[in-house]
Amino acid sequence: MTDRPRPAAIAALLSFLFPGLGQAYLGERRAALLFAAPIAVAALGAIVAAFVLGEQLINALLSAPVLVGLVVASVVIGAWRLGAIGHAGLRRDHGHGTRRAMSVVLAVALLATTVGMHAWAGMLIGQLNASLGEVFPGGNGQTGTPGGGGPLNRPTYRWDGTDRITFLLLGVDSGVGRDEALTDTILVVSVDPVADSAIMVSVPRDTGFVPLPDRSVYPDGLYPNKINGLSTEASAAPEVWCPGEVIDPAQCGLRTLERAIGLYLGISIQYYATVDLQGFADLIDAVGGVSLCLPGPMIDPEYGGPTWTGVGIELPGGCERYDGVHALAYARVRKGWIELPDGTREYQNDFMRSERQQKVLLELRQEFAKADLFFEFPAIVGAIGSTVETDFPRSLAGDLASLLPLITGPDIKRVVLGYPEYVDPPLEPLVNYLLIPRRRDVRTEMQRLFGQELEGWYLGSEADGPSQDGP
Repeated sequence: MTDRPRPAAIAALLSFLFPGLGQAYLGERRAALLFAAPIAVAALGAIVAAFVLGEQLINALLSAPVLVGLVVASVVIGAWRLGAIGHAGLRRDHGHGTRRAMSVVLAVALLATTVGMHAWAGMLIGQLNASLGEVFPGGNGQTGTPGGGGPLNRPTYRWDGTDRITFLLLGVDSGVGRDEALTDTILVVSVDPVADSAIMVSVPRDTGFVPLPDRSVYPDGLYPNKINGLSTEASAAPEVWCPGEVIDPAQCGLRTLERAIGLYLGISIQYYATVDLQGFADLIDAVGGVSLCLPGPMIDPEYGGPTWTGVGIELPGGCERYDGVHALAYARVRKGWIELPDGTREYQNDFMRSERQQKVLLELRQEFAKADLFFEFPAIVGAIGSTVETDFPRSLAGDLASLLPLITGPDIKRVVLGYPEYVDPPLEPLVNYLLIPRRRDVRTEMQRLFGQELEGWYLGSEADGPSQDGP
């Protein structure tokens, strides 16, 4: 009496779970070893690499060569799994009739599932690599030259993962109808990884008389216009603002603004990140919206801007789930008013808007933490790639991701350098609405927040202005 053949359907399922298991189930030891050995060696190699890399594992995984290698590995492993499943499940000598047909159907279904799994993985990894290339256009270089991946103003600087690190975060309004890219949002985000603390400082876009590194453009070393136009002005004349430097106009604008904000606050800013406001709305939609609250309806009869085709807007009072278009409006409205429950009107301004912008960023981070990696992650990755750009080196992208929980933690210190604490009202508001910094008050607040000696001539020294030779 001969043993009945074992079901090929079960063998196919086992080889779907791990190549070679189905062959072992069928008693084919040589074939089992052939299919299992390469996968086992690859898994062992991955474990060893993870052990060797240690804390640098995430940085390595997000590098372009590794991600491309993972796409290739996904294709090779997928093909190997297909061979193992087909070898175990599509066998003519195992069963006849209905049993044979059911085995074939199951094997084909497993083959199709395997193709789908590896195609999805390859697509996702490829999209992640492309998006990271857009976010970190400088690649993995460590120099400060264009395309080198280092910071604009400190080309020899390399973050060691423990020092305080500070970013200039800029929301750029370059929508339809604009002939210039204005920095609609100016935020400084600083993180201390050792103390597990973060600071967020908003600089109102109408702030005037911020310091410049030297007297080469303006004799007193101060920018006489609104800070939100500095980057555009420097970009339009890089030979004046960035003489003798091999740098494209856009980079000159960012370099100049980064230097000016650093001098204004009296701190070192290592990197920048720009956020396109139109793409920002898409990013919010990709996570399914954000929850935001207002003490009453917010009405701005004149509102317009990126993603908003009409004129005027009204946002409801209370806590609501906002899509990208309306969340962007929540963050951008700076005129109009809020109808409070007692019937009074709270008229809005740039300082209130800066506070709302900080809230939107914090809520967006919370949504990232809750995102569905299977259904939402591809859209989120694509939206980030078309929205954010930074000069932070891609080789440390994993370390940067590890800082995000600190930026949105409950202990984050937040301040808006607005009226009346930190700026005085314009001298001629109808001619030029230019806020005048209260230097001593800004310095006191920065020392309180950062607990360190301030830098730069404007705040960090008693000098009235930059010397003729520079700061």
